[in-house]
Amino acid sequence: MNMRLEKTDNIKAADLSLLEILKQANIVPGKIGVFESINELDLSGYFNLQGIILILIEKGCCSLEVNMAMYELKKGGVFAAFPGQIIHLLQISKDFKPLCIACSIDMVNDLTSQVKDSLQLIQLVKQTPYQQKEKEEFEQLKKSFKHLQEKIEITKNNQHRYQIIKNLVLSIAFECFDFLIGKTFVRQGGNRKTSLFNAFLRNVEEHHRKEHSVKYYADELFVTSKYLSSVINEMSGKTPKQWIDEYIALDAKVLLQSTEKDIQEICEELNFPDVSFFGKFFRRMTGMSPKAFREKKD
Repeated sequence: MNMRLEKTDNIKAADLSLLEILKQANIVPGKIGVFESINELDLSGYFNLQGIILILIEKGCCSLEVNMAMYELKKGGVFAAFPGQIIHLLQISKDFKPLCIACSIDMVNDLTSQVKDSLQLIQLVKQTPYQQKEKEEFEQLKKSFKHLQEKIEITKNNQHRYQIIKNLVLSIAFECFDFLIGKTFVRQGGNRKTSLFNAFLRNVEEHHRKEHSVKYYADELFVTSKYLSSVINEMSGKTPKQWIDEYIALDAKVLLQSTEKDIQEICEELNFPDVSFFGKFFRRMTGMSPKAFREKKD
């Protein structure tokens, strides 16, 4: 029997630095939690994820939306979600049993600073965040998760505990990412181009609601708009403007679907000059008006 999760009106912050609230979890406070039960969590409504979560599905199933894309998670599956993604858990089976690693934004920043091309890698995983694995592969990854659980407990009095845990998490993340994307990650371009691409994505993720122009991001990165466009297109196959518009459109769709804010309020929140301009943008990106999109979802 499945339990249907009701929608709420607001997007809630899922702050993964606050996992001390879980009684049955292995925790490094403010950094990471490993847990096998979600019964203590309020999973209703929409969440803006503030951290990274890696999940193995040991039993049962659930369905969820990540940035409005639907996924069915089943036994033997591996799933990853990342900062800034909007998650809506739709349905969950009574026997659902996950094994979860949740890292706070603080820890995510530590981890990504140690990995070259980290944002390129994350962008690839975002395209295929869920895969079913063969039993042998799944059990091997499960052993890694369990080993991390044990290390969190037995290193409580070790002065180098966080470094030990951080290195284990990095290893597990690479295991998961390899399962999810396989051989598709190929480093492109020189270090300067890679750094520029990563910095551009960070800036767009942080500022896209207020800043819509390519020139703003070029100025922030101390390059010309022409050079930025050339590099971003080479690295990703998309123009900077396409990246910016896709981020804005996603926010617009989530706000229309998950809140009761009127279109004027959403227009102002996303820094459009007027409702007409916002409507034209939204129709260009989705093929329908904001009102029609909201009514369709209802």
